[in-house]
Amino acid sequence: RVLFAVLITICVVVGCVGIGAFRGIIDNAPDVNDIDISPLGYATFLYDGDGNQLRKLTAPSSNRLPVSIDQIPVDLQHAVVAIEDERFYEHNGIDVRGILRAFVKNITSGDLSEGASTITQQLARNIFTDYLPYTDKSYSRKVKEIFVATEMEKKYSKDQILEFYINNVFFANGYYGIEAASRGYFSKSASDLNLAEVAFVCSIPNRPQSYDPLEHFDNTVKRKNRILDQMLSQKLITAAEYSDAYYSDIVMKPAKEIKNQN
Repeated sequence: RVLFAVLITICVVVGCVGIGAFRGIIDNAPDVNDIDISPLGYATFLYDGDGNQLRKLTAPSSNRLPVSIDQIPVDLQHAVVAIEDERFYEHNGIDVRGILRAFVKNITSGDLSEGASTITQQLARNIFTDYLPYTDKSYSRKVKEIFVATEMEKKYSKDQILEFYINNVFFANGYYGIEAASRGYFSKSASDLNLAEVAFVCSIPNRPQSYDPLEHFDNTVKRKNRILDQMLSQKLITAAEYSDAYYSDIVMKPAKEIKNQN
């Protein structure tokens, strides 16, 4: 009985310490209600008296052209969700099934490379960089990230979160957000991209250095095809659409032109 009482006491103490530590971490997390999470840093354009564009002005991380969710093609929305967070519309910011899957895969493979961050968590990291730096791999940062993601889901709709995410992420070569990337790589608005181009450009944000289409075009194409595989398996596109996009050639603007405009 004495041993049982000691064990109960230890459990209570550990539990209280754990709850206290958890509360301490949460108390240091940013308050979503006090901060506008919509992306900032848009490009500025100068025009002459006749309305002709003279120059585009941008600063680091500010080369964005805003688009609303209604201006983002459904295929593009599906591509992002299919490859980044297939249960995006089902969870409350945290994908428990994805976490368990990643845990099992990391344990079995031994390389700890599989992640389980939802689109909302990724957006939280991109917005609250001072609180959730990518270089911080600590347990406390992950707890804060989860807390912020769930709070964001309470305040914003799924369409708002997806819109913020797509307008915020980095597409390599100085492009932030899908509209800047679409015009930068293909000289067309995101609303005019075909399915192959959609999958191609959506390949980049996962690892911009590895999937930079100017430096690693073949890698980008491979990931494009993986996105199409995901979209087909999730029945977001038909077999005919998949085949057309899979074998479609990707024709970007000349690399020199892409580099010079940034």
